[in-house]
Amino acid sequence: MNKDYVLLAVAGMTPQIITETLYGIYQKTPEKLPRRVKVITSQAGEERLIKNLLGDDSPLKQLIADYNLPDIAFSQQDILVPKDRNGQPLNDVQSEEDQAIITDFITEQVRQLSQQPDIAIHASLAGGRKTMGFALGYAMSLFGRPCDCLSHVLVNEPYETIPDFYYPTPYTVMRADRSKSTRYDLSQAKVMLANIPLVMMREEMPQDLIKRDDLSYTETVNRINQANAITQEQASVVLDYSTMTIFCDGLPIPLQPINFAFYSWMAKESREFPGEGIEPASDDMSARELDTRLAHLIHAATSFDSVALPSDRDDWDLVRWVELAEETAEEIVKYDTDSGVARKRWLFQGDGKDTDILFNKELERPLDELRKRHKNLWNRLLKETNKQITDKLGKKLGQYYTINNVHKRKVNRAGYVYKGLTIAPDNIQYKNATR
Repeated sequence: MNKDYVLLAVAGMTPQIITETLYGIYQKTPEKLPRRVKVITSQAGEERLIKNLLGDDSPLKQLIADYNLPDIAFSQQDILVPKDRNGQPLNDVQSEEDQAIITDFITEQVRQLSQQPDIAIHASLAGGRKTMGFALGYAMSLFGRPCDCLSHVLVNEPYETIPDFYYPTPYTVMRADRSKSTRYDLSQAKVMLANIPLVMMREEMPQDLIKRDDLSYTETVNRINQANAITQEQASVVLDYSTMTIFCDGLPIPLQPINFAFYSWMAKESREFPGEGIEPASDDMSARELDTRLAHLIHAATSFDSVALPSDRDDWDLVRWVELAEETAEEIVKYDTDSGVARKRWLFQGDGKDTDILFNKELERPLDELRKRHKNLWNRLLKETNKQITDKLGKKLGQYYTINNVHKRKVNRAGYVYKGLTIAPDNIQYKNATR
């Protein structure tokens, strides 16, 4: 899919970096010339940009005319100025508080643009305070995609000291330097666009952060540092049965009810039998074995104050157990509604699938079909549960809490690889559970 490039720049009191960067892109990769410009700046910088780059006779319009470039959109609405805690435009970056405001603002602008699949970002850190350039570069590493890029623009001496220099003209134009003692031909200037390789971390970023509208720079960095600092031995998880939420290193993840049941089942087995895991349904399992698995899955969903696994498997009333599980899930849904968390109901209601065959012994249950349904259920729960965790934590931190692929036994140089949860048994804890 073809993308339209957007130039995202930070600028202070030198609006020249906008036209210099556009010229540099045109000279180096004309096919990637941005069709729109957005500039992050302060209130003082906004005034300078409006005065110097907007209007029919602006250097930007002249650049487009001189080199017969396609139209490049840039208006006052494309000048982005953050507001201070009093709701006033930030005039400059002069304090620690100003720095926090501008870095959060830059992070959010990059995040928003990176969410639009039809555009590619060309970010320029040539202007503005050093803090602004650093924040833009770091935000691009956090959210940048392969189609995005980062650059810095350089101008040779003495042209960088000429106040009226905006780009090398295609014809002779003489301008004086700041001392007004010497005049130089602008057409002889050299502009170099230096591409800066991005260390892309987007794939490791939690989708939860990428999609959030209230994202802060500090929180983003803290989450990444947390992922970098934790070890397998330190990883811990707490399963809260009153809200069907798991807390991974203190970070809450409200799971869908059926996924919480699946995770709870795996956690219980991993705590009692580390490394052994649970095998998926197989073609040699009997109906009783499959019913046993489902009973453990349902039982793992809740503390069930007055319900325990019967000693006689023939006494297991799976229909009744499903009803109890659904009642529990409905309470969780009510809790979610009150607290603003959105979750679906239980697996066996409202998902548009015929799942009665799994638990209703009064139905005709061909063994081949029952095995097939159990396999499909297992594969779906494994995939969905791990995705909910990875979306919230990111791949790097999430790897400590997701359920290992339990379809195959894996052996590497380090020996046997755990199945189920790799968390140390003592670090798997329960909250609001009676068993």
